[in-house]
Amino acid sequence: MADPETVELSDSGQAQSQIDAWFTQALDHYYGERFVEADQLCTAIINIAPNHVEAINLLGVIAAKINRHELAVEQFLRAINIDNSKIFFYYNLASSLYQLGRLKDVIDVLNQALEKEPENSQITHYLDNISNNPDTNGEFLSSQSALDIGVECHQSGQLNAAIYWYNKTLKLQPENSFALSNIGVLYHGQNRPDIAAEYYQKAILLQPDNYEAHSNLGVAFFDQGKFNKAAKSHKKAIAIKADYVQAHYNLANALTKQEKFAKAIDSYQKAIEIKPDYAKAYSNFGNLLQILGKFDKAISCYKKALLLSPDLVKTHDSLIFCLDLICDINSDLFLTERANWAKQHADPLKVFWTELNNLPDPERMLRIGYVGADFKEHSASSIFATMLLNHNHNKFQIYCYAGNTIEDDLTEKFKENSTSWVSTVEMDDATLAQKIKQDGIDILVDLAGHTIGNRLLTFARKPAPIQISAWGYPLGTAMAAMDYLFVDKFFIPATERKNYTETLVDLPCVIHMMATTPFPKITDPPFFDNGYITFGAFNRLEKNNVEVYALWADILLHIPTAKLLIKTVQLDHPQNVKEIISCFKNRGVDKNRLIFIGKTSRQDHIKAHGQVDIMLDPFPHSSGMTSLESLRMGVPVLNCEAKIRNPISSSLLHILGLDEWRTKNATEYVDKAVKFAKDVNNLKSLRHQLRKRFDKSVLGDSQLYTQQVEEIYLQLWQKWCKTKKLQIG
Repeated sequence: MADPETVELSDSGQAQSQIDAWFTQALDHYYGERFVEADQLCTAIINIAPNHVEAINLLGVIAAKINRHELAVEQFLRAINIDNSKIFFYYNLASSLYQLGRLKDVIDVLNQALEKEPENSQITHYLDNISNNPDTNGEFLSSQSALDIGVECHQSGQLNAAIYWYNKTLKLQPENSFALSNIGVLYHGQNRPDIAAEYYQKAILLQPDNYEAHSNLGVAFFDQGKFNKAAKSHKKAIAIKADYVQAHYNLANALTKQEKFAKAIDSYQKAIEIKPDYAKAYSNFGNLLQILGKFDKAISCYKKALLLSPDLVKTHDSLIFCLDLICDINSDLFLTERANWAKQHADPLKVFWTELNNLPDPERMLRIGYVGADFKEHSASSIFATMLLNHNHNKFQIYCYAGNTIEDDLTEKFKENSTSWVSTVEMDDATLAQKIKQDGIDILVDLAGHTIGNRLLTFARKPAPIQISAWGYPLGTAMAAMDYLFVDKFFIPATERKNYTETLVDLPCVIHMMATTPFPKITDPPFFDNGYITFGAFNRLEKNNVEVYALWADILLHIPTAKLLIKTVQLDHPQNVKEIISCFKNRGVDKNRLIFIGKTSRQDHIKAHGQVDIMLDPFPHSSGMTSLESLRMGVPVLNCEAKIRNPISSSLLHILGLDEWRTKNATEYVDKAVKFAKDVNNLKSLRHQLRKRFDKSVLGDSQLYTQQVEEIYLQLWQKWCKTKKLQIG
């Protein structure tokens, strides 16, 4: 063998070949117990390749063999710093540390190994040996020592190791309530609330006054959808410790889910009274107030939460959504709040913008990525479903980044029609952005806007060359990273377009409906059975307000026999019904002229349109999917265009040749409601025409709508390619 210190290597291939040969010889020397020769070869390898981790590890093994454990520890640590994925490096390090009597360090190292491979029985075997044998001072590991190690691991984020040590504590002291409760916390953090609940309950049996365990059990029940049990657990925690603020806050959340809104309000207020700087309590209290239509108070809560904790992104989303529901707010204000959101949360992420390697070829197949949380049976998915189920397979590959935890038959259809399906439930925004870059997405489409489940902070990292906000909540983001906003010529008036940071692109219509469930046959207007006109309002209650109810009451006063059918799931809460009745009573309309329907099946919801002659559009938030469903069921929609901030319904009415149903002010809204209600024969004729019109238009012809949108995709891509080539040139 040539002397390694005198060999000169001319190229990297020759060098690697020589290094491999030396390392093979070093192993032969080691197994032949020729440690000096093995040491020399490893040293020579490291001189040429300083990060040759196997040679470094072998130097440590050799040092350990000749009882130079301090040196061995140095080498093993060096190996782990280079490559921390090899568990046997940790074994070797732990072995030398044990020989040096450094048991605490041995446990730390094995905890690190356990964190990487929690199911590795060899690691737990080593830990058991240490735990069950006396240390260098002749003392066995106590339950308190095991518990302390568990807490230390827990606090440092070594969660699998923490579970091991808490279980070790329970072996030594089976009735340790603290260890049981903490194991519950760890499983809860791993999204296993059912297992967590079992440990909390065991802890409570041993220590009935453990208020933290009671409250944690409540959270576990909440996460399983067991809201009644959750509330009971939080009440038990409060009975033990009256000022336990987390229990009051969590109780309020559970009561909200049970729609016990008055009691929920009391609990949020109590939490805030105990802890005036409780930002999350203000935020969730705001959500409840928004549900109840108390928008001004909700906005006040959101602003207080953001003042206390400016980084609450979801709270800021909720503030924006709530502002959009206010009647007397101008477009400048809600656009300003979007700009504030972008400045606070999105702009700082520009540092992660990197050069993208998408090939600027205008003729190649494109990768379209869709990001949202409603890839299931949902009103939102009915709007974008056609883009996934009818796309041109010869020109586009479809990548879905899905944040929904619930999957159904429609989800399966989406999966079948996608080139790639990625669940984003466990992904943070940075990881998702990196995945999108790796997938080479050319056009990335946001399907959520500022609604629940949005991933706008992924878009803020600019993982794709073209980024579009569309369909889900197309009211703009004010983000520098968002290139385009899909709208239509009615949705955002020409006078306001200059205020948007995105480039606005007009679709044939900002929304479309792909009927994923069968629609029942059209029947005659209910007037012909009832003898009176029935107006309808099927939107979420948040879209209605005092001014809307006043106008609807005015319509009913002009037609003394008419009734109003209000249908929404929120009417299952009696307080909502009571408040609506009061609103109309104050305007002189008796409650027997109001019909209320709460939650029904999807099929029964569609069928309920058969009970309506004319659908009334609310304001300032126009109806989208509600209007689409109504029109396809043959029920015309009357809107008050001047009062609607973004009149989606105007687009639908125009496409179907119903421009006369678009009114310009409140007076015309009432007058036309009266006029159309009197012409029942026209209502009957129109009812039987609308579905055919609908299905032949871009509103119902999914192939046509998809084709027109994909043409826009291609135009945007060609524009990008041209710009990119100019930059390169």
